[in-house]
Amino acid sequence: MELTFTRDIGKKIAGRYKITDVIGEGGMGVVYEAWDTQVERKVAIKLVRSDTTDRKFLSRFRRELEITSKLRHPSTIRVFEHGETKDGRPYMVMELLTGESLADRLEQGPLDEMEALQIARQAAESLSEAHEHGVFHRDLKPDNIFVETVGVSKVVKVLDFGIAGGVDATRLTQAGEVFGTPQYMSPEQCNGLPLDHRTDIYSLACILYEMLEGRPPFSAETPMATMLKHVRAKVPPPRHASKETAKVVLMGLRKDRSKRIQTAGRLAELIGQCIGYLRSGGDSRSSRVDSGPSTAQLLPSNVGMPSTGHQAITMGARSGGAPAVTASGPVPGFAEDSRGRTIAIGLGLLAIGLVIAMFFSDMSSTPQDSREDEAPKSAAASGDAQAEPEKLPMNRALVQTNIEGAQVYVDEKYQCDTPCEVKVPVGDGLSHEIRVKKEGYVDLIKVWKPKSVAEPLPKLAPMEKI
Repeated sequence: MELTFTRDIGKKIAGRYKITDVIGEGGMGVVYEAWDTQVERKVAIKLVRSDTTDRKFLSRFRRELEITSKLRHPSTIRVFEHGETKDGRPYMVMELLTGESLADRLEQGPLDEMEALQIARQAAESLSEAHEHGVFHRDLKPDNIFVETVGVSKVVKVLDFGIAGGVDATRLTQAGEVFGTPQYMSPEQCNGLPLDHRTDIYSLACILYEMLEGRPPFSAETPMATMLKHVRAKVPPPRHASKETAKVVLMGLRKDRSKRIQTAGRLAELIGQCIGYLRSGGDSRSSRVDSGPSTAQLLPSNVGMPSTGHQAITMGARSGGAPAVTASGPVPGFAEDSRGRTIAIGLGLLAIGLVIAMFFSDMSSTPQDSREDEAPKSAAASGDAQAEPEKLPMNRALVQTNIEGAQVYVDEKYQCDTPCEVKVPVGDGLSHEIRVKKEGYVDLIKVWKPKSVAEPLPKLAPMEKI
């Protein structure tokens, strides 16, 4: 095989492309580096081996030539020209990429969440264009995603549309009847069912999972055992991603394709929302901390309490446990200096006032009765004794969709049918999931962290039929 490949080195194709080196090879095709003598640039040429007689492979190769040459997305490898050699072998001339495959990059370990999302979004946009032309990849994997560094940007290129399964089928099953790579195959692909574009969405979700976790969601000792896990096993939740990113990954990995994210364009949109969340200050799950201590924890039991780490509360105290207020001269203690005690008490009351203002200034409900009030409470007089007061102010957002009567859920709890208003907490420091569902339509999901009670809900995308 090596002699067959090297035999083409030095030859010219179409009178202008001089083959200079071998880049890679598959079971039935070779990729060469060549020099375009007309425009004086390096190119890559994919050429069918001279001894290939598989008619199905040749048909798929010609189909890839026709389709890939029509694709124009920056994240799809660019095809300059295609044709046949004098001895009847199909070929296509492509841009020569410089960089590394995602598979090579993953050998160094998992990626930063932001970098992983940016790579996945570009790949999803490339798939979206291909799906619009009626073609799906069938063998999307890290080997078929190439990452170039152009200036300060990373440019993703998706490779091998149309024939990748045929070239690499011997890696999967000896019978060669199922195309794909086991770690990235959809459940329907593992079951040998007819495929559509949603198999690529599942494969890309597997790749995003691996970029985040350093390993694919499913793997086993044999290809068949791995494929069985895709069909039956529950997906281990991602542990090194934000809550928003983890939800998108799991939506892409749903075993029932009718409940999966339905289009690559929608997947790219959801990934974009995750990127926006991280840029706005969202933390990954591994580094996420509580939103802050409770009101009771913030109230000082004495004026000399240690610092809590919140500047507005400690009035500049150090984190080493120093008192919140210090005097400029030698002060044996507050009990020995009435003036110092008065200042400290005043500052302590000011701190308490700031805490109360911070937590309760925006509350629209009536204040809770003081715990120190010993007067008996009259449930009958208030008529609202069983209603628990809201602990946080609520944004009452209007939810409108192009389809009326859709069910609206906030953090997985049903609230109403569209068009309607939902209550979303304000000031808890968390992002909340707004999910709109209707039978026969793709779910809409919006991750939102309202900054005020008056902020409107961002516009939702139109609901699309499944």
